[in-house]
Amino acid sequence: MAHEGFIVPPPGLIPDTVEAAPPRAREVPPATFPVFSAVTGPAAPPAPVAPVSEATAHGPWVLTLADGQRFQVGGSLVLGRDPSAVPARPHAALVPVVDPAKSVSKTHAVIDLEGAELSVTDLHSTNGVLVTGRQSGARDLAAGERVVLQPGDRIELGSFVVSVERL
Repeated sequence: MAHEGFIVPPPGLIPDTVEAAPPRAREVPPATFPVFSAVTGPAAPPAPVAPVSEATAHGPWVLTLADGQRFQVGGSLVLGRDPSAVPARPHAALVPVVDPAKSVSKTHAVIDLEGAELSVTDLHSTNGVLVTGRQSGARDLAAGERVVLQPGDRIELGSFVVSVERL
């Protein structure tokens, strides 16, 4: 039999009967996503607690400089005739000293307050740093050397004297 204009599929390609409908896809519940809540920053660390005997026995550190300056130490200080920032202590206060003898280097030494401990470090100065203590005697610091200070110590930056006290 000829069909004009139509393409006829070969016999057996199309089944005579319709088979059962394909099974329905099983129901999948909608996806659930976790619920996120806002995160608060870490709690501030508790304030350090010093024993009562230690807290009442010592007050702040005070430096008295030969040029008449007197101030309470609250962090790091760079001392010199014309001090510049020290990379290891970018937030240190710069304290220029008046030294007519010019024995103090431009950037001579750094004083650090860490907790209750006060120290001095020679910043490779020309005329050195000498620490004289009531109990420890005299100690000439090597370039870059750090020494812990005690109340009553004297620091000599060249021939310029700095007295250390604790109120």
